[in-house]
Amino acid sequence: MFDLIAPAFFQKKFCRLPGIGQLTLITMPAEIDFSNKQIVAPLQSIVFVPISGNENSYNEFSAISELMKKNLDEEGSIELAGIGNFYKETNGTIRFEPVVLNPVFTQPVSAVRTIRQDAAHNLLVGDKKTTNVEMTEFLNEEASVIKPDRWWIWAIVLGLIGIGLLAVYFYQYGWNLLGNSNPVI
Repeated sequence: MFDLIAPAFFQKKFCRLPGIGQLTLITMPAEIDFSNKQIVAPLQSIVFVPISGNENSYNEFSAISELMKKNLDEEGSIELAGIGNFYKETNGTIRFEPVVLNPVFTQPVSAVRTIRQDAAHNLLVGDKKTTNVEMTEFLNEEASVIKPDRWWIWAIVLGLIGIGLLAVYFYQYGWNLLGNSNPVI
């Protein structure tokens, strides 16, 4: 009879057992491990939240829950195939231990990026769809059209300004290096 709980639980991702508590299936998504070049498998865990006090809710598992509570009082434990075990402690609280999945089923997967130089594939550059061949041609054209270096024009302009300033100085003060100062005798 308890075998009816597992299919409904895994289909709905939760199961409310009146008078006992609620089971919830929590899924952690797969993760990418860049440093080890792996994709870690998604993990699922079952969380049990006991119900405090008597709850007057009824659902499709109300009769099964009553039978489970009776078995817990008499035997102290119940096993739900594929889900886990319920235990009743000496103080009357209900504890749940989920089934531990064999780690063989959750092995990481190798994730090595494969780039083939000769194969054309689509790329998205900004909001424009293009291919790797078109981008290679575009980048090669852009590299060949380099603007000529024109730093020497600025050097000539600065040199002419400097010569002009020297010409103005010599025009005003002449060739006297001390300027217009008169020697004191």
